[in-house]
Amino acid sequence: MRNPCSGGRLWSAALAGTVVLGLAGCQVPPGSRSGGDEMAAVPAAAPTQTGPRHAITENRKALDLRVFLADVRSRPGWTPVSLKPSGMLYVRPTAVIGRSDLIGIQSATDQKGDGILVLILSDEGLRKLREATAANPGLRLALVVGRTMLAAPGYAAPITQQQLAFGVGSARNAELAARSVAGVDAPPSTGGF
Repeated sequence: MRNPCSGGRLWSAALAGTVVLGLAGCQVPPGSRSGGDEMAAVPAAAPTQTGPRHAITENRKALDLRVFLADVRSRPGWTPVSLKPSGMLYVRPTAVIGRSDLIGIQSATDQKGDGILVLILSDEGLRKLREATAANPGLRLALVVGRTMLAAPGYAAPITQQQLAFGVGSARNAELAARSVAGVDAPPSTGGF
């Protein structure tokens, strides 16, 4: 898997309990912030190429998608996640938004060819995300598809855009995640995200 966050970092750790089983944390200590680690909302992160937009409908084949608040500092009741090779991420065990808060999902790539997963939020999903990010400034949004955390970028201001873009490493990761969440049959895979 290619870098889902900035600075050549990979995500690969496990979250205890029922929140998620697969997660990965930056190999560089996540407390360090850089401009490339901030959450980007489309069109600010204007993708250069986009895949088909998939509608979010009831579908037994679809994987769940959830977005959690996360922090590099310990918080009461939040689940600690050990990051490799060092560091810790703390994840709030209740999701801010889920698959039901989306009206669409789309894969894209940026100018360097890295994968972007674009979530198209319903009005209710945007309201929930805006309230959570306004009440919890300067944290991270942990994107979980199925049982795998694909990204956990920081955000500097409350999220106010209907479209939310997450860097997920490769274009293949973005395509697989979008198709999996939409429940669209994907071409045979040589591996997971």
